[in-house]
Amino acid sequence: MTREEPLGLEAAVAMQFLDRQPGEWYCTDCWAEAVDIDPRTVYRVAVLMATEEAVAAGYQAKVGGPCKICDAMGSKTAEMKGFRSVQSLGRSKG
Repeated sequence: MTREEPLGLEAAVAMQFLDRQPGEWYCTDCWAEAVDIDPRTVYRVAVLMATEEAVAAGYQAKVGGPCKICDAMGSKTAEMKGFRSVQSLGRSKG
């Protein structure tokens, strides 16, 4: 059995990006590119964001959701779109 590494600073940077874009959806590929982080890291974060605890904290994720970047480009990018979509709900945390 392999042990997963802690998410660390890269995950924090990715979350800060979403916090600066409240209400906007991003697929994992566009999100990773926007913050210049390994797509595997943001995918792991997206999986964790698909929980009730994440929604309570002000984030959500879903499979096959919208993406501010891909959807604006039209159908030409449909096959390149990341598997999951994420968003900050823009709620105050605290």
